[in-house]
Amino acid sequence: MEQFTATLLVFLVGLLVGAASAWLLLPARRQQRHLKRERDDALEALKRYRDDVDHHFLRTAELVNQLNEAYRDVHQQLSEGARTLCSEQGRRLAAAQNRDMLADDNDSGPAVHAPLDYAPSQKGTLAEDFGLKEKEAAFDAATPDGSGADPEVAPPRDYAEGCDAQGCPPDTPTANKA
Repeated sequence: MEQFTATLLVFLVGLLVGAASAWLLLPARRQQRHLKRERDDALEALKRYRDDVDHHFLRTAELVNQLNEAYRDVHQQLSEGARTLCSEQGRRLAAAQNRDMLADDNDSGPAVHAPLDYAPSQKGTLAEDFGLKEKEAAFDAATPDGSGADPEVAPPRDYAEGCDAQGCPPDTPTANKA
């Protein structure tokens, strides 16, 4: 009986050690730890990137504010210099020109509209058939027999056979070259 108990005890200890070894050494367990580490690294990199973006835009805003302050300082310097250095007559002349420019802006004549991205209801330059009749008549009149085909005009080239929009390379023989 003692031998049976000892064998059973050795078997159970072996079973526990084997299960613990398999659990620790399984590839899935190692892969899971590796994936967690990669995820944590990626999250840390994303956090650093977001911090860098925040820092960039905060610094850009600070520099733009400094630029605005510098512009304001330059404008104040010019205004102060104009007040102290220009004569009364020069200041009046500048003010009159400023009023004339403002009046010209208000009375500029017909209103300027943004260009249309569609053809208007009347036949305008944006209509699909704008100018087609004139072009066809000019083309027919340009050909000597009135057929619309000019014998001196070469047919269009096929660029799919090794030639590009700039033409065929001089050292490449193709079927299109004469």
